[in-house]
Amino acid sequence: MSNHSGKIRVLYRMNSRCGRISPKWFTNRSCFLNFKENFPNADIYAVLDNADESCIQIMEDTGTPYESNSLGNPGAYNRLLDIVTERVSSGEYGIDDIIYFVENDYCHRRGAEFALLDGISLSDYVTLYDHPDKYPDVYGEQNHMGVLYSDIRSKIWLGRTGHWRSTTSTCMTFATTAGTLLDDMDIHRKYTRIEDSPTEKPRNEIEETYEGPGSWKAGMHDCPIFHKLTLVRNRSLISSVPGYSTHGDWFSPYVNWEEEMRVSINNERVTTNA
Repeated sequence: MSNHSGKIRVLYRMNSRCGRISPKWFTNRSCFLNFKENFPNADIYAVLDNADESCIQIMEDTGTPYESNSLGNPGAYNRLLDIVTERVSSGEYGIDDIIYFVENDYCHRRGAEFALLDGISLSDYVTLYDHPDKYPDVYGEQNHMGVLYSDIRSKIWLGRTGHWRSTTSTCMTFATTAGTLLDDMDIHRKYTRIEDSPTEKPRNEIEETYEGPGSWKAGMHDCPIFHKLTLVRNRSLISSVPGYSTHGDWFSPYVNWEEEMRVSINNERVTTNA
């Protein structure tokens, strides 16, 4: 992969709930302010899905363009895919622009924006989340659609911002280029179904391994998306080690995320009051 000169285009997806078991300091407001602090040069557009007035207020207070809908998780993600398609077609987004999909229950640490640029110069897909499920010796074995995580063998890269490891799956906060996303749009659509498609059940065990036994059902099937992309389409996916972001329910190891949140919120207050 070569360096990308495209702009970072963030599509931020928010609903009223911020995580399931996240700590009290992990809120929609704190996560969004943390994100804006750590991505000062990014172009941000928010899609508020089944969001309450407090979510709208966050966008109004920060001057962030947004739209509201009630599409549900897979519907809202497909709306983001529509936005990319429409804006590339209109020329608003360039084919080399970096598309960063961000969910509302993530915290980022200092240096995350530069790390994302570093990662996308190395790989087709990038996550800043060092997912704990990739460390079965510490967190327990994971078996996702027949892929034992203890069997995963990773390549390691030394980038400009630190180390990166290859991986086979991640959650739905990830980055790629507009061009790569358009090329892979069939996979992204297929595994984020709005309605059940029982006629498209896996035809054999091999397909089931890569696609997931329930991937024909409506819902967000993140593991099948990335298993199909990496193991079948031969796309590369890397994650930073340690993570430059974390999910609120299961923290990336070796980073004081509460401190990162505190610093970014304090910085935002200083900027606002200046």
